[in-house]
Amino acid sequence: MNYQALYRKYRPKNFNEVAGQNVTLKILKNAIKNKKVAHAYLFYGPRGTGKTSIAKIFAKTVNCLNLSDEQIPCGKCSNCIATHEKECIDIIEIDAASNNGVDEIRELKNKISFVPSELRYKVYIVDEVHMLSPGAFNALLKTLEEPPEHAIFVLATTELNKVPATIISRCQTLEFNKISDNAMHQKLEEISEKENINIVSDAIDEIVRYSNGGLRDAIGILEKANSYNEMKIDVDTIKEISGNISKKELEEFLDLYEKKDFACLIDKIDKYYESGVDLTKLINGVIEYLSNKIINEKKYNSHECFIIKELDSLSEKIRKSENPKIIFEVCLLNLLVEYNNDQTNVLLKETKKDESEKQLSNNNNNISSQEVEESIVDNSSFKQIRIGNTLCNPQKNIISNIRSSWIKLKDLAFDKEFGNIARLLSSDIIPVAASDTNVILISKLNGLAEQLNSDIYIVDKIFEKIFMKKYKVICISEKEWNEYIEQYKKDKNYFKFCEEHENIKNTELTLKEKAKALFEDI
Repeated sequence: MNYQALYRKYRPKNFNEVAGQNVTLKILKNAIKNKKVAHAYLFYGPRGTGKTSIAKIFAKTVNCLNLSDEQIPCGKCSNCIATHEKECIDIIEIDAASNNGVDEIRELKNKISFVPSELRYKVYIVDEVHMLSPGAFNALLKTLEEPPEHAIFVLATTELNKVPATIISRCQTLEFNKISDNAMHQKLEEISEKENINIVSDAIDEIVRYSNGGLRDAIGILEKANSYNEMKIDVDTIKEISGNISKKELEEFLDLYEKKDFACLIDKIDKYYESGVDLTKLINGVIEYLSNKIINEKKYNSHECFIIKELDSLSEKIRKSENPKIIFEVCLLNLLVEYNNDQTNVLLKETKKDESEKQLSNNNNNISSQEVEESIVDNSSFKQIRIGNTLCNPQKNIISNIRSSWIKLKDLAFDKEFGNIARLLSSDIIPVAASDTNVILISKLNGLAEQLNSDIYIVDKIFEKIFMKKYKVICISEKEWNEYIEQYKKDKNYFKFCEEHENIKNTELTLKEKAKALFEDI
């Protein structure tokens, strides 16, 4: 089997072939040129940015007998010929992930005093050095501090924070940054041309975006795309093999968000999820797109910054969750509600005020201003009525039964009428109290409680369908619940039963519909 992976085939052989890392290359070149090579280097940075490749080039360059003025090995001297061999005994590569014990490092210490067999320097390349055990680090410490003149250490790691400070202080540390988009694009074009790979420029841009500054990952995606579609690689090809969505689809997704079209957003997420799109990559794509938008426009947008912050914290939850799709949907809903919360509150106040003034100006109705004010107060106390009707006579056995049957909500997850609300209920909502007629739910996400309360009569129907009994439900935030609990502890008789009038429900729905007419369905 003679085929060689592209990332190995196109691994740089000298400093001039390296993509990016200009600062690091200049430091190493000048050190070799001025004969000021340090005894130990520590390369750190993201994966696929050239740490091991440059370590090998460095080992070859310091040993060349006829370097050019640009510090390029001649490739003809005995040392260069020796380093071309697969097993050059004076260039020792150690994988710390699999050789991380004290015994391996002690063996290295015993052999380091031996002079090189063929080359000028013995170069020890220790990859993933952060994987060494504490005992191995301690064994390496003295050798690293005072190695013999013929020995050079090059340590490489993706996690500098896991390397002891005592090791870092004894090395010259060089940071490897993510490779620039232009450098990666140019390298991928070069490889595509040499390998006769038919790929459009936009597809290369997509590969660059997905690989996130790691050239090895980018070359791997290019190779996989060529195996998947040998005729012509386009943006759709990259999308299909990487589980991502294109820049154009990201724009369409965010356009739906701007229009506050939650129903279409849910349909989009369903479509992506069924087609195998990685939701974590979707989230990262949105974050990157909005970040670039803010930078390019050079204009601060508080809500876009808020989205970036919320989605960034969501990525870890998505990775750990058994229901990532539901978590993502709830987060989007929460963002929409937060975005419109202040505007909706203003609208509802203005609507109430307009209705009050209209009733006051109607001479035929004979309604006093005091009666209008009482009507508005009754409407705003809708939540308090349901909370009071629950806490005036809480039943432990009822709330226990509801909690034990809560998993039944998943049966309605894909129901046409109740699916959206059922999914929200089964994600981040907790039933905390119940009476014979009422139930209190709490939400940890700001805004989600308000959204559920706007559709509370659908929630009532879901409860009747699941628990085979009519309940009047209300959802509040965790903070509100704690306040009500404190009040309950102080005085249980504070909560009284109050008949829930139909006119309160009708008024609430009317106001909600007016809000939706202006702000669209959120």
